[in-house]
Amino acid sequence: MSIQISYRFVVKNEKNKDGLYPIYLRAFLKGRKIETATTVAIPLRDWSLRNQRVKILNKNYEKYNMILDAIDKKSVKLLVNNFLNEEYPLTLVQFKERLIASNHTSNEESFTDYILEYLDENKVKFKAETWFGYKSQISKILKFKKRICFSDITEKFINEYRQYMLYTLGNNENTAGKSLRVLRTFVNISIRFGYIKSNPFQYISIKKVDGKRDFLSIDELNKLTDYYLKNNLLKPIDKDILGYFLFACYTGLRYSDLKTFSKDSIVNDSIHLRMHKTGYLVNIPLSTKAKMFIPDSPSNSNRVFRIYCNKVTNKVLKKTGVQLGLNKNLTCHCGRHSNYSFQLKTNELQVSIF
Repeated sequence: MSIQISYRFVVKNEKNKDGLYPIYLRAFLKGRKIETATTVAIPLRDWSLRNQRVKILNKNYEKYNMILDAIDKKSVKLLVNNFLNEEYPLTLVQFKERLIASNHTSNEESFTDYILEYLDENKVKFKAETWFGYKSQISKILKFKKRICFSDITEKFINEYRQYMLYTLGNNENTAGKSLRVLRTFVNISIRFGYIKSNPFQYISIKKVDGKRDFLSIDELNKLTDYYLKNNLLKPIDKDILGYFLFACYTGLRYSDLKTFSKDSIVNDSIHLRMHKTGYLVNIPLSTKAKMFIPDSPSNSNRVFRIYCNKVTNKVLKKTGVQLGLNKNLTCHCGRHSNYSFQLKTNELQVSIF
């Protein structure tokens, strides 16, 4: 890899509101260019095209040239660091972003504040579940340490955070691993924009172990079904949640698919739905038992179920499981596992992919 970006200072042709001409840093790469504004603006006669600096006849020439010198040095440092320490050369956009970042950041600035700001500015780029999940992970990190600077993000910090999740929060290995993968995403964002110089995850392996997947037996499913159909004292929220959980048991829909499941998705006693996770368009037979859990009362929206947040859903399901004496960790995803279990037992595959 070689240093491919070149640059020089230029005077813009248009005057600003003060009648002065702004100085920009113009970078070049393979016939393309990008410009970054500086804080320097001068009369056109005060610019030395040959030296790319402000002439001595300008009363502020020392101050302005110090600013341009500093930008010059930062640009060189960015390009050299990229050449020596990174696998791929900078693009023009990356060069500009890192140059801007270097002008208003230090290692003592808040890592978490920056990531929260980045998430808010780029919210439209993320799926809603991903965005809220990322925000939740920031809250989790801040429980470990109230203020986290860029300079704090080291291999030691990551290992201590893992230990905190496993032994203080009681997270299992997979939950801790998921949080570390999100943290790694945040670190990669910071590296991309030049806030973190070296990758602290370089020598860290994030484990993923085969966990126990709870699923319902036929008897347990029948017990829950009878409880749903015959218990008239169920709170509305409990009945709603148990209803779409049992529907998932008979159809195999994920929680994310239940949220988008609409009345238009039911065609000729089948569910025609594009899976949220995979993007596949599937056709799932709608059995008589599954139909029992579709609400009778019409809703204002086209959605079939009123879906509560995942945390509330799982809390209600666990409470229901305890009340019925089920020795299972009931979660919404347990319904999908149960459906696959039934399919395997009956050697029937109920899902067709278009």
